[in-house]
Amino acid sequence: MKINPLSKPLSHAEQIKPYKEIAEGMEEQFTNYLIDQMKKGIPKDEASSSAQNYYESLRDQEYAAKMAQSDTGIGLKRTILEQILPAHLKKTTGVNQQGQIAYNKSQGVQDATSPLKGVEK
Repeated sequence: MKINPLSKPLSHAEQIKPYKEIAEGMEEQFTNYLIDQMKKGIPKDEASSSAQNYYESLRDQEYAAKMAQSDTGIGLKRTILEQILPAHLKKTTGVNQQGQIAYNKSQGVQDATSPLKGVEK
């Protein structure tokens, strides 16, 4: 196999982009499922037409997509990315450090001797 000498190596952002897209897609599907299940729990006064159900499902898919694209979504994208990202790419992304910082904050831990001290968000 010959390697093109003119080709440039991919930047870090380009290397992790497919993984981010997968994680975002999975969060979108899960969020859409949650919305669908929550709507089933709401009693309806009258039956909806098939057209109304179709357009409501399109709207719900769009809501799920927007939530998955945002950084604040339901937080599943970051967890999935942590699981599927290869180890050699995790070292430079800061995903592990950010997760540890968030966990420490949620537990009220402020340890000055932590190896994550000084790591930016």
